[in-house]
Amino acid sequence: MIPRLIRLACSFGLLTVASLLWVCPSTGAGDNYVGVYRCASLVVDGRSGRCTSPPLVLHADGTYKIWGEQGTYRIDGNQLKLSESKKHGRGRLLRGRQIVFKFSHRGKKHKVTFRRRDPLEAGTAII
Repeated sequence: MIPRLIRLACSFGLLTVASLLWVCPSTGAGDNYVGVYRCASLVVDGRSGRCTSPPLVLHADGTYKIWGEQGTYRIDGNQLKLSESKKHGRGRLLRGRQIVFKFSHRGKKHKVTFRRRDPLEAGTAII
């Protein structure tokens, strides 16, 4: 009786996992991430600097543009992979519509944070 219950529980568990993977695949160019991300902060070797980076633009068709490069992007979990980015590596997706890139450039550690700001809805007043 007990081995049958264990088999049944294992079968149910595998079915549940398979169902979740089918319903919740990793996203390619997810609509949740489409938009213009402006540079919010820059830290170089632990010191804050002036953020002069151009915006990161993620398009709904899965393409992006930043730092004079353009290509396609893919989102796996909380990682953003830019197809043509050689020195900036992967971005990390954070809550609050932020993307953080950590990389070394010319022997210095960089951390660049981008934040998406949604356009105001029609009729919204700024006071």
